[in-house]
Amino acid sequence: MNLKLLLAEDDVPLREVLVEALTLEGFEVADYDNAEDAIDAAGDEHFDLALFDVVMKGMTGIEALSNLRRLQPNMGIIITTAFATVDVAVDAMKKGADEFLTKPFNLAALSTTLKRVHAERSPLTTIEERSNDQVFSALANPIRRAVINHLRIHQKMKFMDLCRVVGIDDHTKFNFHLRQLVNSGLVEKGEGRIYSLTSRGKEVHSSMLK
Repeated sequence: MNLKLLLAEDDVPLREVLVEALTLEGFEVADYDNAEDAIDAAGDEHFDLALFDVVMKGMTGIEALSNLRRLQPNMGIIITTAFATVDVAVDAMKKGADEFLTKPFNLAALSTTLKRVHAERSPLTTIEERSNDQVFSALANPIRRAVINHLRIHQKMKFMDLCRVVGIDDHTKFNFHLRQLVNSGLVEKGEGRIYSLTSRGKEVHSSMLK
């Protein structure tokens, strides 16, 4: 299974190179040009690793650390910068970074570092805990909770019918939320874009009522 990497880097050429190189190395990369959007993504889905630049527009990579740790405590986090000082490195490590890299870095060495950080983090999280993290993340959004409720009532629903009953006009946005529910194992997608709850989804719905 590919490792899911959250990348925040505002240098566009470098970000494109990183995405291409790390994808070839087997990573599934979600890339952003600022920390705020990347943190939003971390609130919506599970990531194994994060690679954040220190200096970006808005929030810095170091300022983002506490948010990432709160959202996904077991994520491996690597901070990168072209302006490295001992003080910055120490600050990053104190605030929760697993590794600190100075630019320019060797892409092959970066891949090795990412995999090492993940391996060091992996014993801290069992498969069941990761699954629970995904479920918790899926249920954090009211739109996704509404989908689960309607699917429990109606058993099976087409995409457009679900959009209508949940009250979402933006189909792209709604499709994103459905994908998160499918990825977390709560909802399954059948032929003709017909959605229904999995057995796990039904269990979670029951627990939501308690």
